[in-house]
Amino acid sequence: MKARNFEERDTEACLRIFDGNCPPYFATEERTAFEHWLACQGKMLKNAYKNTSLETYRVIENEGGELLGCGGYYLNLDQTEARFAWGMIRRELHQSGIGTYLAMQRIEEIKANYPLAEITLATSQHTVPFYVQLGFEVLDIIPSGFAPKLDKYEMKFKGNWTDLKLTCIFGWTQNNIIWKHIN
Repeated sequence: MKARNFEERDTEACLRIFDGNCPPYFATEERTAFEHWLACQGKMLKNAYKNTSLETYRVIENEGGELLGCGGYYLNLDQTEARFAWGMIRRELHQSGIGTYLAMQRIEEIKANYPLAEITLATSQHTVPFYVQLGFEVLDIIPSGFAPKLDKYEMKFKGNWTDLKLTCIFGWTQNNIIWKHIN
């Protein structure tokens, strides 16, 4: 398994991952916004969102090149906030450790390159517990903020990255990644 930069050829696989998670994790009306995000990735002069200084998107693939998940982040203009964007794992691979790998990879990259930036995200009620276990705290809840019955939770990383040092032992055991805490 490896993370690499998104390429245009990944678009259809990323859209299939989105569709497989819709519903309940995404609303069908969000697909157009995701398509726009994907179309802008890798283009040097065109960001998907206004007032961003950088957008980055990665895919996670297995040794055979099959996409397992995707996710990225963007920075605001003054680089004080890094915001997770469009993170998702193939639905049949939920709770396999791949989502944790993707989130930790993004946190690590942000902390290494933008150590003063706060890490934030917006997610639904369906994935809040996942992010809480990684050290994110809920800042605000907007009922039906994404779509009817799909609440929007604004979250911020409050975890201690130094204490959270998780690393992946590269190997598969029945499609599960083995994680080890490093002291």
